[in-house]
Amino acid sequence: MSPSSSAPRSSVAISFGSPAAESGVTRLDLNDILVRHPQAAFLMRITGESMREAGVHEGDLALVDRAMEGAHGQVVIAILGDEFVCRRLHRRGGEVRLLSANPACPDWVPSEGEELQIWGVVTHVIRPLAAAC
Repeated sequence: MSPSSSAPRSSVAISFGSPAAESGVTRLDLNDILVRHPQAAFLMRITGESMREAGVHEGDLALVDRAMEGAHGQVVIAILGDEFVCRRLHRRGGEVRLLSANPACPDWVPSEGEELQIWGVVTHVIRPLAAAC
C-alpha cells in the first residue's frame, strides 16, 4: 500500500527512544502508569465469558480500584451472594442493575430488599497476546 493511500495509519509511542541512541532509556513502572490509588488496587483473575463483548475475557487479569465509586457504564466487580461477578454497572435514576456483555449470560436485577454491593471498578485488563515460548 502506498503512503498516499487513504488507509488509516497507526503509530506506537514508547519511552525507550531510538535503539541507536544511548540516552533516553528508562524503566517503565506500571504502578505509576496504571494505578491511581495504590492502597486500593487489586488484581483479579477473570473467570467466565459474561463480559467478553466488552473486551474482558476468561483468564484476563483485571486491575480493580476499590477507591473508585462505580458510575453508570463502568465495568465493576460486585458481590452477589457469596461470589464476585464482573458486569457493567447500569445506574439511571432509581434503577440499578448489572449488565452482562454476553447475551448468553444473565443480567442481575435486584429483588425487593436486595442491595447491590460494588467491590471496585475495573480500570484496566491485562491479557497475553502471544503464547510463551
